[in-house]
This record gives sequence, C-alpha cells and structure tokens, in this order.
Amino acid sequence: MHTLLLLAALSSQITFKTSHEGNMTTIIPQVVLKESCVCQVQILSSREGQGGQSTSQQRNTLSIPANQPIDLSRLSLNIGPQDSVKIVVTVSDGKSLHLSQQWPTSE
Repeated sequence: MHTLLLLAALSSQITFKTSHEGNMTTIIPQVVLKESCVCQVQILSSREGQGGQSTSQQRNTLSIPANQPIDLSRLSLNIGPQDSVKIVVTVSDGKSLHLSQQWPTSE
C-alpha cells in the first residue's frame, strides 16, 4: 500500500476506492496532485438496468493540496447484476492540468 501512495505522489492521478455490501456499491474517487491547485472537479455518473436509466452530474471548485490523497465525493449505488454503470471524474485547473478517469477502469 505504501508503494501505491509513493507512486501517486510522483504523478498526478485519479483513483477509485470501492466497497460492496449486498447490492450496494460505494465508490469514492480520489485525486493526488503533484502540485497544489484550485481545480474544477466534475463527476458524471450513469446507470442503466432493468429498473430504468439514471444520470447525475456534480461540479465543484476545490483547493487541492499537493501530494495528498483527497476524496472528491462518495457515491453509493444499488447495482444489480445486469446493470451498466459508468462514472467519469475530471479534474482541471483550466490551464495545464487536465485529468480524467473512468470507473469501472476495466470490464
């Protein structure tokens, strides 16, 4: 685990912490930046399944310190076995920094 934190500190990146309890899945997008910034954070989530379709969007401006894992949000979704879920997280300072990551990262 310490190796992962060290690697995250060397480069800016977005990762996802997930936990499961029954059909409920909790997803916490985290960001680690190599330099501090006041960044725009956007989180788009979509879910499609037998119960229908839903989408949500969150936008916020955060002051993010350097080299520290910061939780950007906490999403709790009731995901059934046939559901399709996609979460896209984007962090940008409007200049040189633009990070984007999708969950799930691989199917």
